[in-house]
Amino acid sequence: MQKIGKRLMWYGITVLISLFCLLIGVQLLLAFSELKFSFTSADLWRVLAETARHPIQTGQELVTARNPFFLLGSLGVLVYGIYVQVRFYKGKKEGWEVDEDNPYHGSARWARPKEIFDGQNFVAKSQQDILAAFTDSVTQREEG
Repeated sequence: MQKIGKRLMWYGITVLISLFCLLIGVQLLLAFSELKFSFTSADLWRVLAETARHPIQTGQELVTARNPFFLLGSLGVLVYGIYVQVRFYKGKKEGWEVDEDNPYHGSARWARPKEIFDGQNFVAKSQQDILAAFTDSVTQREEG
């Protein structure tokens, strides 16, 4: 029951935010179509401020005026929200399992020794050779 409540809450929040964005877009479109080439940034901010201050009243005005952009957009937002909830919801995952035959996830995997010691990028040396090179470098630094 709690899962359904969370999903409904996220659906409601997403729909409200989407409807608010649609409302602003329709109001800007209407203002632009009314003012055409005399549309300025002052008009843009005026429309944004009026719509943000009174979103419910603006939405009711668009519904009573039967604005097709707002009505079809609202229907689209509702249907798309339901589609996303149904299509992309996956139940709780049981955990991450590793395939024994193919022990990597995605494109990442452990390198094979022949890929590491290819003679160019990393040359394999014995422990004695590494220790001798280290001691030589230390004695050179002490002398120099």
